[in-house]
Amino acid sequence: MITNYKKAKSLIFDGSEQEILHKSFDLNRDTSLGIAIKLDDFANNTLEDLQGVISSADFEFIVKTGVFVTDGGFLNLYKGSNNLRLYYHKKGNTIIVFAYGEFQPGRYMLYLEGFWTIE
Repeated sequence: MITNYKKAKSLIFDGSEQEILHKSFDLNRDTSLGIAIKLDDFANNTLEDLQGVISSADFEFIVKTGVFVTDGGFLNLYKGSNNLRLYYHKKGNTIIVFAYGEFQPGRYMLYLEGFWTIE
């Protein structure tokens, strides 16, 4: 059961792929979680994979409160800000969701979508 959530919807990176590969993002300002995130922390964790990690009710709550939509394709990939694919990072009982991808050729964007705490 989700006990706390906050939608952030804030752009935390806008630049080239080479820049993001070695960059660390301090999420303390937006989340008060006191953590820093790198691309490697979430790049292999798509939101679709989260369905196997948490209960279906919690997953549906995250999708609903985050206002995330699927792309309508046969894979039903979830999209967030600027129609970018969604990823997550789990730290303890907290799920942090990001929208990340190539926005224009050579231009990558990373959004902090929000975080949800599970009891």
